[in-house]
Amino acid sequence: MFDTNRRKFPRANYPCHLTLWRADGEHETILANTSNIGIGGLCVHLVQNIEEGTKVDIQIQFTDTTTPFKCRGVVVRSETQMDRSYTLGIKFEPLSELKASFLDGKISEIVNFKPKGKS
Repeated sequence: MFDTNRRKFPRANYPCHLTLWRADGEHETILANTSNIGIGGLCVHLVQNIEEGTKVDIQIQFTDTTTPFKCRGVVVRSETQMDRSYTLGIKFEPLSELKASFLDGKISEIVNFKPKGKS
């Protein structure tokens, strides 16, 4: 049976800090949190809407000790939530081999992370 929830790219549920800038030249900085991230894109929760089709520059801070991951993406989905916040689906523009490898490694770390004392 076909699973409609299967994704082309696996995603990790990881609430990292995210900064967005509209790629159209507006210099507004938008701070947000992710709910999941994959090699193809991410899901973002924020208090203001960004219209579908808008290109954004993205900076993801996985931990305080890592260099931020930077790339460009496009908003492919925007949904208004009951609390009047917004959930956006952002698809990454094609990543360089180096960036894709870095992101894939981070996602693998998140997916395979086991807290101490757990097996």
